[in-house]
Amino acid sequence: MKTASTLSLQLLQGLFAALVLTALCGVARADETCNSPYMSGLIKGQEDYVHVWTLGVEGMGDGFDKLVTIDANPSSKTYGKVVHKVSVGGRGEAHHMGFTDDRRYLWAGGLDDSKIYVFDVGSNPARPKLVRTIADFPAKTGYVGPHTFYAMPGRMLIGTLSNTKDNGGVTGIAVYNNKGGFVAKYDLPTGKIGGVQGDGYGYDIAVNPSKNVMLTSSFTGRDNYMRDIGGLIKDEAAMKKFGNTMVLW
Repeated sequence: MKTASTLSLQLLQGLFAALVLTALCGVARADETCNSPYMSGLIKGQEDYVHVWTLGVEGMGDGFDKLVTIDANPSSKTYGKVVHKVSVGGRGEAHHMGFTDDRRYLWAGGLDDSKIYVFDVGSNPARPKLVRTIADFPAKTGYVGPHTFYAMPGRMLIGTLSNTKDNGGVTGIAVYNNKGGFVAKYDLPTGKIGGVQGDGYGYDIAVNPSKNVMLTSSFTGRDNYMRDIGGLIKDEAAMKKFGNTMVLW
């Protein structure tokens, strides 16, 4: 990916953009085909464990979000059973997670509180350990709703859904190093590029290293995604606040 001073953008609309995203996801020749291609060479053979980022439920256990580890090796005596769990001490609308490029750490985020948790899954995959909590993500970036965690060499790209100013859909991408340090931020375009009007909305990320391109898609802001879906779809004004563009970087 090019540096900030040389980033070029192209706005895409329609079915073509969706097809491009599918093609980009296909570059990782492994089970995790829509994860970062920078880790595809590390995915070999039978996975021993599945790590599941779970939502806390009030009145169930401690009620907190957890990383739950399940034995996935068919030859194991504990196959299909929970072998470990790590509570993060809060309930923040657990959503997605992603490996660092060396697959030693898992980054997981909450869409409600915008906290990010870094788990060490390399030292002992059967017993992941919470090694860092990033609680100042909104203050550092101006973004909220960390959605996608996408590995780059020594870096983690974080695709977001909203912002601290109005909880709307205009947002951007944050870059952190693998140790959890903030590196940079890139606002999604709101102006015209190539005759197409940008909406500034964010969602998912895919990278094709061989072509030096990244594609980002769009969704909606916090005011919408934290609402009850039944009420949201009946709100005509709210339903107009969804992104309709993809950006080629």
